[in-house]
Amino acid sequence: MNSTSYLSILIIVIKATIEPLRMKGIVFNQLQEFVEIHHGVMAWDQAILSCGLPSEGVYVSTKSYQDSELLTLVGYFSDALKTPAADITRAFGDFGFDRLITFAADEAKNAKSLRDFLLMVEDIIHDEVSKLYHDANVPSFGYQNNEESLVMIYRSPRKLCYFSEGLIYGAAQYFNETVVVSQSQCMHDGADSCHLVIEFK
Repeated sequence: MNSTSYLSILIIVIKATIEPLRMKGIVFNQLQEFVEIHHGVMAWDQAILSCGLPSEGVYVSTKSYQDSELLTLVGYFSDALKTPAADITRAFGDFGFDRLITFAADEAKNAKSLRDFLLMVEDIIHDEVSKLYHDANVPSFGYQNNEESLVMIYRSPRKLCYFSEGLIYGAAQYFNETVVVSQSQCMHDGADSCHLVIEFK
């Protein structure tokens, strides 16, 4: 797969989606790798056998699959590992970033700081996704940029804010920075957007 394809994957993962109610197979491929590395191949195989997924667990990176399959898998592992789904989703985001940034545009890879990188996300998403997927319905990030913190305002019907938290932690490692990410409001609590508060240490 060429660098352009992987750039589109990075964009999709950072934003968590470009298609309503469907997600690219590469996300499921990354989830499989995450599970097999941390919990073994048998753990993934058992999940596929247990969940009764429409895809039967066969994911082509460039094809789209129902969001519900990802939610079903996360729910399965939450129960199996006795770990909150939010923690699993956050860890998955952290894991995925390191594997995807390698193929990102030089502008992103060479950002001067984590803050600069995060402030690029919305423009990169809108520009690149509109080129690659003309019919994309892209969720949005807004910003509140303060001296000691950055608030990323996440809006998406998927409500994968914890995945975004993990990606931010993965980005922090990439830029050799330390951050604490919290939420001052969350769609899971009834808000119309998630406010990801990133404190730079």
